[in-house]
Amino acid sequence: MLFHVTWDYTDTSEAAQKRTLLLFSKWQPGPGQFQAFYEFADGSGGVALIEVGSAADLAKTLAPWTPFLRFTTRAILPIEEATEINAAAVAWRDAQ
Repeated sequence: MLFHVTWDYTDTSEAAQKRTLLLFSKWQPGPGQFQAFYEFADGSGGVALIEVGSAADLAKTLAPWTPFLRFTTRAILPIEEATEINAAAVAWRDAQ
């Protein structure tokens, strides 16, 4: 499963920034595999594409950061797959 994950910092104080940078320097990501990993240029948060085997794996990947970050996660599909699903749904509705 591929997830689009965004986050916002919950505390932007200097002390919180120092703590998160220290933790980040020691962190080994997982079990999710990061396909993309970016911070917003304004420093307010960031975005990642994370491949996981289950929702539990996503939770384990994000859990170390929940005291510092507010996450939004959305499962995503390749556009080809999403288009096929949407076309099947349209066909079903048209048949009703």
